[in-house]
Amino acid sequence: MAPQWVHDLVLGLDPAPFWFLFGTLAIGAPLLLYRGSQAFWRLRTITDTPTARIQSAPQGYVELAGLARPHLGQVQGPLTGRPCVWYRYRIEERGSGRNKGWHRIEGGESPGPFQLDDGSGQCLVDPTGAYVRLRRADRWTGPHRSPRSVTPTKWYQASDQYRYVEERIDDGDPLYCLGRFETPLRGPAERDQLQRALLKVWKQDPARLARIDTNGDGTISQEEWEQARGAAAALAERAEIKLSAAPVLARLAATGDERQPFVISTYAEEDLAATLRWQALGYNAAFVAAAVAAVLAGLARFGG
Repeated sequence: MAPQWVHDLVLGLDPAPFWFLFGTLAIGAPLLLYRGSQAFWRLRTITDTPTARIQSAPQGYVELAGLARPHLGQVQGPLTGRPCVWYRYRIEERGSGRNKGWHRIEGGESPGPFQLDDGSGQCLVDPTGAYVRLRRADRWTGPHRSPRSVTPTKWYQASDQYRYVEERIDDGDPLYCLGRFETPLRGPAERDQLQRALLKVWKQDPARLARIDTNGDGTISQEEWEQARGAAAALAERAEIKLSAAPVLARLAATGDERQPFVISTYAEEDLAATLRWQALGYNAAFVAAAVAAVLAGLARFGG
């Protein structure tokens, strides 16, 4: 049975506010439980997975730590213009009336990968789908949708209509990663794939088809097509020889399996674990509170 003060509070609500409150609690409780479970699983995975070295890392799910390095040059933060190897940003607008608070109106992140260097070797890191926790972030406000200042401050102006957030990984930042580690293999399969790609492009190029049609009768005979296949194979072989002279970079990416979280952080492993521990405790405590409140509200309203 619900306590008397809860009973009086719930019965004092009109139907619309009650159902809004009850629905929020009923929907929010499972969401809080899910978030808490995610944080706990990330924490457990981080603490249970040993750190590997890139040079000797096995193929599959690994933990790596090293320094962030650019791949094909640095990029610039879209709000601050500062050079970095990866960024994530968002612009929020202050609401009014019933929609008070900040609402995201724009955002994005770097489209390409960056490198991780642990002293034994380098690998590419593709951050798509990762849980990202970064130390380096600028937050400030302004009166315009696009920030006019390149020297953001931490101070908020109460009258400003827009809020800007830019997180970055800079060249040389310490980096902690968990993800799927794969080294691409070079060989006949890659050469055959390149040959097929060339032939596909040639089929869609009228000028190339005209050159393949050596007798000029407007059709490609079997013999002419075999000659084209031989030319594509020769080009693919030369490309393979050229590529083989360059080092092959392994790639760290998402696993596609929720049981193996993809994590990127510029916090040390111990600091990241402490943050996840508090997140797990907070979300689970909030779940218990929301679930109990929903049960008590239901009992009070429906005669418990």
